[in-house]
Amino acid sequence: MRYVYLTDKFGCFCGMQLLGFDDNLPAGSVDVSPPPVSDHQSAKWSGSDWEIVTDYRRSPLYHTTDGTPAFIDAPGELPPNLTTKVRPSEEHVWTGTNWEVPDNVLEQINRDKFVTNKAAKLQQLNAAAQAYIDRAAETDKVPDFEMQTWVLQAAESKAWAADNAASTPVLDQIAASRGIDAAKLKEAALRKTLVYEALTAHIAGQRQALQSKIEAAKTQAELDKVVIAFTPLEASE
Repeated sequence: MRYVYLTDKFGCFCGMQLLGFDDNLPAGSVDVSPPPVSDHQSAKWSGSDWEIVTDYRRSPLYHTTDGTPAFIDAPGELPPNLTTKVRPSEEHVWTGTNWEVPDNVLEQINRDKFVTNKAAKLQQLNAAAQAYIDRAAETDKVPDFEMQTWVLQAAESKAWAADNAASTPVLDQIAASRGIDAAKLKEAALRKTLVYEALTAHIAGQRQALQSKIEAAKTQAELDKVVIAFTPLEASE
C-alpha cells in the first residue's frame, strides 16, 4: 500500500489517499509528498515539483468595511478589502493595517463610561449609607410592619415628653401587649428616637457631602479619589 497526494483544481495539495502499489494514480494526484507550509500558504504542484504559494482559503477572513466574515475561493494574495484580524468592536474602523477607534469616538466612549461610573458610584454611596444605618440601628432585626410604627412612636414619645397627658395610643397598646409600664416604654422610645434621629442626620450629612464630591468630579481620576466611608457619630463629636 502507498499514499498518493491529491490536488484541487488549482493544483494545491488537498489531501491523501491510500492505494495499492499496482493501482493507477487518480486524476489530479501525485506520488511525491508535499513540503510543510506555514499559515496562509499551500503547496502547489507545478507539474514536476511542489512550490509554496500564498493561500488564504483556509484562514478566517473579515471585510475591512464592517468586520463581517469573508471567504475567498482561490489561492493568491489577500485582497485589500479583507483582513485576517477580527474587528474588536463596532467602534473600530480599518486604518489600512489595523482596527482602531477614532479619537472622537474614543472620547465619546470615555465620556459615556464616566457618566455610567459616576451613576454607579452614587448608587454605591446610597447603598453604603443605608447599610450603615441598618447595621447601626439593627433594623435588620425588626420586621417591616413594626418599623412603619417608628414614626408614630417617635411622634407620641415627643408629645408625651412635652405633655404627659398627651394621647399615645400606639405606645400604650405596645406597653399593654408587652405587659410593661407605659411610662417606662415611652421613656425608652424617646431615648431611641433621639439616638436614631441623631444617627440618621449624621450619616445623611456625610452622604450628602460625598454625593457633592461625586457630582463635582470632572474626571475618572477625581471620581476614584472619592472614598465612600462613614464615621460613627461619637467619633465626630
